[in-house]
Amino acid sequence: MSVGLFAGCSSQKSAPAATEAPASTAPATTAATAPEATVAAAQQNNDKIDLESAKSTALKDAGLEVSQVQFTKEKLDTDDGVEKYEIEFNYNGYEYEYDIDAKTGTILERVKS
Repeated sequence: MSVGLFAGCSSQKSAPAATEAPASTAPATTAATAPEATVAAAQQNNDKIDLESAKSTALKDAGLEVSQVQFTKEKLDTDDGVEKYEIEFNYNGYEYEYDIDAKTGTILERVKS
């Protein structure tokens, strides 16, 4: 009787420990890989950021708000096989020119003149 109880106790202690470790590890792994899989799928489908996101990236980099500038160019173009948004705007006598990668939203080039 005590042997059965002892065996039952050790099984119960082992089962939760084994269940707890993989349970906490599995969601972290799933959470970490899910966004990467989504980004990879979007890139395979040739999805792009929208024009408004590209403009927002340029403005944020310049430290300006949309109400402060006058946009003079907003164009989706392809250069050496890379789709990019060409964004140009004026502020306080300066012209800002940005090339924003249409897939990633990364600034490829910036000029302030």
